[in-house]
Amino acid sequence: MSKRMHSERRVIKYTLEFLVVFLGILLSFGIDNYVKQRERINQKNTLLIELRTSINEDQEQLIIVEDALNVCLESFDLLIRDQKKPFLSDSAIVANISNVSAKMAISFFPQTGIYNQLIQTESFELIESEDIKRSLSDLFEHLGERNNSANLKFDSFAQKFDLVLTDKLFYRLVIQEVDNSVDLNTEITDFFISKNYQNHPEIIGMLTNGEKRVYFYKELLKKYDQLMKTAIVQLDDYLLKRNIGSQTKAMYKS
Repeated sequence: MSKRMHSERRVIKYTLEFLVVFLGILLSFGIDNYVKQRERINQKNTLLIELRTSINEDQEQLIIVEDALNVCLESFDLLIRDQKKPFLSDSAIVANISNVSAKMAISFFPQTGIYNQLIQTESFELIESEDIKRSLSDLFEHLGERNNSANLKFDSFAQKFDLVLTDKLFYRLVIQEVDNSVDLNTEITDFFISKNYQNHPEIIGMLTNGEKRVYFYKELLKKYDQLMKTAIVQLDDYLLKRNIGSQTKAMYKS
């Protein structure tokens, strides 16, 4: 065998060995990347299932907030009509003032933890549906900013409302029980109304302004309700089409 042939065989041998090692490394990297990608996808799917549950809980909380605001509006209506033509007793006036003061600044705070995890773990980018991404962004970012701004303004107004009434009436109350996370069941134990309460221009101004703010806030809550319903339908369709998790199927049946 000539030296040239021997040399060529060595080159072929080393080349094949190199290719085997190289392909082995590529295969190892490929398998590792596949496993990591599957883990990311599984994490994304798990977070979407949890987010679906979280949004459903927020819907229940939204109903409680809306009910409280509706009761608040009823008190506003009675107090405004009483300013125009008195018909409420002193105890009824105080009860409705207390109701307005306690409920008009009640806010809706959706749970954002799961959505934040989607963003922080870069799972959000793995969602193939642009419609779902858009709905979730609108729900947790756009509406969230509007909600925070509205809450700050409402809190400031509520403080001014109480301040205006300071020298016109006072009342003491005790908490009976906590019905839920945003509403309290209270009882008035003592009260006093001054003579300058009735037909006071500053009071009627605060009442009508407060009523208007509650109506505006309820419009914001309607946007929340619409977006949450849309997001749930989209998530249900997305997860069911991918046959993700037996727990998800059971959740949809319930």
